[in-house]
Amino acid sequence: MSALQKLMRPYSSMKALRLLVALAEQTGDCSLASLAATTGLSSSSAYRILQEMQQCGFVLKDDDTKRYRAGFNARLLALELQKTNFLYEAAKEEMDRLNNISLETIHLIGQDSMDAIYLAKRGAKSSVGLRSVVGRHIPMYCTGGGKALLAWKNKSWLEEYLAKVKMESFTSQTIITPQALLRELEVIRIQGYAMDNHEHHADVVCIAAPIFDIGNAAVASIGISAPDYRFPLEKALSYKEEVLHSAVAITEKLGWKYPIPLSRSSES
Repeated sequence: MSALQKLMRPYSSMKALRLLVALAEQTGDCSLASLAATTGLSSSSAYRILQEMQQCGFVLKDDDTKRYRAGFNARLLALELQKTNFLYEAAKEEMDRLNNISLETIHLIGQDSMDAIYLAKRGAKSSVGLRSVVGRHIPMYCTGGGKALLAWKNKSWLEEYLAKVKMESFTSQTIITPQALLRELEVIRIQGYAMDNHEHHADVVCIAAPIFDIGNAAVASIGISAPDYRFPLEKALSYKEEVLHSAVAITEKLGWKYPIPLSRSSES
């Protein structure tokens, strides 16, 4: 269970969020009385919630002055939200472009712990789209966007991932052994893009490419997904250069040079 989940478990999430917002709006430390007055909470309720927030690292308390300020985990949360916002701003133009040329669903996918997560979506320009939902977690090992992230993880991270994640079979095409997945990731690193060929859903095909940050880490991926009757493997592959173009453009908007030579990727 995450620190934030622990924080939200014993108390009303709205009360905790009101306290976090109140702390964020202050330039210095805050007294309990000031926080209670600002949030409209009773002093006893504010005190109990602040105690729990201290244990989770979202609040720091000066034992001498008895005043509070935002803790390290609260600042990390703010940075993650800012990063996700910045990423979407950099990606939205390319998401629209791919959506217009393919007419299919476009996903911007990030990572949350050892899962992939939908960060943003453009729906298919068709009466039949996909049921993906922004904020929903999906496996990394059997999705195009997830494998595009996995392929650039270092060896120790991958070893931990393979030790912890149960590779469940969603379809007859799902890769369910570490050896097969590692071979697939090597291919992805060579060609620069990842495929989901009926691996997560039996009737869906996806092609995706990684987006990199300044440290050459794959921070997200962008891809096209569609039902296979409209988007068979051959058609999906016909968009590989467009998907790679979008990944490069987003990476450059984030302020970094794309680390994969496109000539190598597009020839695969």
